[in-house]
Amino acid sequence: MRGRTALQALKKLLAIAALGLSFGLTPGPAEAHLAKWGSWEITHRNLMRLFPDADANAWKIKRYQYSDKEVEFLEKKLGFDLYPEDKVPEFFISHDEQGNFLGVAIFIDPRTKPKILDGGVLTLEVGIGVNAKGQINRVRVYDYRGNVALAKSEFLDQLKGRTMGSEFTMGKGGLKPVEGEPEESQLVANAGREALLLMKVALGRQ
Repeated sequence: MRGRTALQALKKLLAIAALGLSFGLTPGPAEAHLAKWGSWEITHRNLMRLFPDADANAWKIKRYQYSDKEVEFLEKKLGFDLYPEDKVPEFFISHDEQGNFLGVAIFIDPRTKPKILDGGVLTLEVGIGVNAKGQINRVRVYDYRGNVALAKSEFLDQLKGRTMGSEFTMGKGGLKPVEGEPEESQLVANAGREALLLMKVALGRQ
């Protein structure tokens, strides 16, 4: 039993290493912070929206502590100081029912300053799934109270397949912002780019 567990752990590390090695160029500046949910039930529900083919009972959590050098690197690339919780991110590893590695997910809140709508804080929480090739597999926006088009596949699927070497600026590289939501559209794109950077630094050297 112990040998089987060790073998499973080795396969997991190899899968994560394959993900990390597939990342390429470093992206430009972005603005994002990590988002966390209040319960595993909510987290799990949102994860399954990123990888619907995943084994619902086989999600693994990989926590990572960025070193001082890595924090300095990230803050330089991002253009802002990381929150304490950003320095200890959680990555969610998915496999299918046959045990095949599907990818890694992370949740990001791409706002650095609160935005008020109708007297309440307008949240923008983005989930990003990245496959083993280092490509964005799926992006989802949760519980957004602004223009619902921002959470629709017609907008979000523009980011599918993009890597660290891709364009993430709205109006370039075929990216079209949601009408009337240019800022939020760019923030969602930034979250995708940010996820790739965080995964590169944390998982690219396993």
